[in-house]
Amino acid sequence: MRRFLGASTAFAASLLLLACTGSAAPKRPRGGRAEAVSFQTLVQRGIPGQAGERIQEVARDAASWKALWAKLREGTAPEVLPEEPPAVDFSREMAIVAAMPTQGCVSAVTVRSVQRARKEVVVTVLEAPPAPNCVCIVSQRPIHAIRLPRFPEPVRFVTQQGQTSCGSPSGR
Repeated sequence: MRRFLGASTAFAASLLLLACTGSAAPKRPRGGRAEAVSFQTLVQRGIPGQAGERIQEVARDAASWKALWAKLREGTAPEVLPEEPPAVDFSREMAIVAAMPTQGCVSAVTVRSVQRARKEVVVTVLEAPPAPNCVCIVSQRPIHAIRLPRFPEPVRFVTQQGQTSCGSPSGR
């Protein structure tokens, strides 16, 4: 009887683990089978003291890239972000920017993955605001800009939520 109970418990635990793992899988892009797309980070940082809203945008040409970069730079000094945007060869590439709204403390935004399906490109972004125990002096706005191969399909952003740890309970 003990063997039966032990085996039943192990089997039930295995089924539960499989069910939980399956439910955590990200949704597939709407366009059918997806392929991972490699990308290169142009800049990823928190900009101290910068005010701003959420940005999740694509630049497919130099003019839109310059305008997007100018929006990212609003209220910053040239030593924080240079006036000229990083180089992107728009004949072969495009740029994507994710920025969180201004946060009261340490935080991060990260483009986690890019997948291309037949009908769309899906960009998964992790937004990680500060943990509740954080105590900070200066606010910041986290940004992440990437370049990747140029695709004609529309881009859809999927935002996941995380949390940035600030260390000890006192926030130091």
